[in-house]
Amino acid sequence: DLAEVELSRRGTLYSYTIGHMASLHFKPPYAVGYVDLPEGVRVFAPLAMAEDASFDVGMEMDLVIGKLWEADGKEIIGYKFKPA
Repeated sequence: DLAEVELSRRGTLYSYTIGHMASLHFKPPYAVGYVDLPEGVRVFAPLAMAEDASFDVGMEMDLVIGKLWEADGKEIIGYKFKPA
């Protein structure tokens, strides 16, 4: 059985890593991680990096919608998390 569930836009950083090699869509350095939501869901997502901010396991994270990368001259929009 499946059910539609509305998820929170705030969660807790469970784990993360910083990539220092280029990937298909992200230029280094870039961050990805797992964020635990109050509903019991763990989400894997890109993390928004800022020069003056760092990540700590257990910190509060907010979901944001924005540009992830460009492909064929078009912006690819999606979700990522940033420190609250």
